[in-house]
Amino acid sequence: MMTLLSQTIQTLLTHRLRSVLAITAIVWGIVSVLVLIALGEGFYRENQRSFSLLINNTQKVFFLSTSKPWQGYPARRKIIVTEGQLSLLSQLPQVERVSIYYSNYQAQVTDSKGYSLKGSIYGVDTGFLPLNNISLTLGSRNISPSDISNNTRVVVLGWRLAQRGNIQLDDNVNINGISFRVIGITKKSEGNGYKEVQRLALIPNSTFNDLWKSNPSEVLVEPANGIDSNTLRNAMQRFFAKKYQFDPSDKQAVRMPDYSRYGDFYNSLLRGIQLFLAASGAMTLAVGALGVANIMFLSVAERTREIGVRLAIGATPTNILTQFLVEGVVLVSVGTIIGLAISAIIIQVLHLFSLPEWLGQPVITATSIAATLIITVVLALLAAFFPARRAAHLTPVIALSARA
Repeated sequence: MMTLLSQTIQTLLTHRLRSVLAITAIVWGIVSVLVLIALGEGFYRENQRSFSLLINNTQKVFFLSTSKPWQGYPARRKIIVTEGQLSLLSQLPQVERVSIYYSNYQAQVTDSKGYSLKGSIYGVDTGFLPLNNISLTLGSRNISPSDISNNTRVVVLGWRLAQRGNIQLDDNVNINGISFRVIGITKKSEGNGYKEVQRLALIPNSTFNDLWKSNPSEVLVEPANGIDSNTLRNAMQRFFAKKYQFDPSDKQAVRMPDYSRYGDFYNSLLRGIQLFLAASGAMTLAVGALGVANIMFLSVAERTREIGVRLAIGATPTNILTQFLVEGVVLVSVGTIIGLAISAIIIQVLHLFSLPEWLGQPVITATSIAATLIITVVLALLAAFFPARRAAHLTPVIALSARA
């Protein structure tokens, strides 16, 4: 085997230009596949986070007015809720966690110099950010139970709001003229969760009620393990109907949008885009393998007399077939190794550039490498097999009479 491999390397070095062209074709194909798959994976991960609330079944609830009369109560009755009433949702067996929050879209948010940041205020609890799948920058912290119990004047800023005012952690911002210390900034993202959190100032709900006495705006509910979104909504509909005295069939009194039904669609859409990019790269790799096949056929044509001599002195068709297969495999193996290295370098270089946020950061995964190698092996065997079979089936007399 070592003798065969040594002969193969010597042959490839003798025909350097042909070998380089074959390797280049494979390198280009490998790079195309891995880089496109990496871009697709980065795009998928970034946008999956944007649709995370649709996928994880967290349920948004907001309160309107009844549309039907019920047991002496008139229609068009506004549903007024309190934090204490909504906190009872957590007692339902279908509910894992509840986040109640308040909103004020008229408040003035300014930086320390008095410049308006044009943000809105939310009074939130400790569960708001986790249920919205919002991450914070390094060094930031979420609003804590201590902040809520002590009515602390602290704020978590959405990244766009912080960027607009060039605000850093531990800086101060003013909300209606009252100073708040910045304890957190959300990670930069095109959009996560149900709300435009990147443009919000989040303060403890207790501090919010010190400034504005109001009723909760909305509530986020996380279902218990194994509870689907329909079961959760039906349980909450019964709870609210009993608590606020309205017809249980009245879907207008309490709105609970079924966002989760879009989760599979968006997930499939993102995966479809990723597969399209992978298929585009695979087609490029197939073109590279076709180039290898053409070069191998050319090699057979150029070495017909050599093949005839080998057959005449006792080489078997299997020997000829094995030699050309090994040549093809060596070419593809070298091209694959170089292609993997170049792909890794390109991905690292892309990380240094400021790519669009919606594109995310390209990621090479073990799955993408395995898939690329499988495709390469299959195409390499096909590219090398047919020229090798043609060489093995040459008859010595015809091969020896071929032109040099």
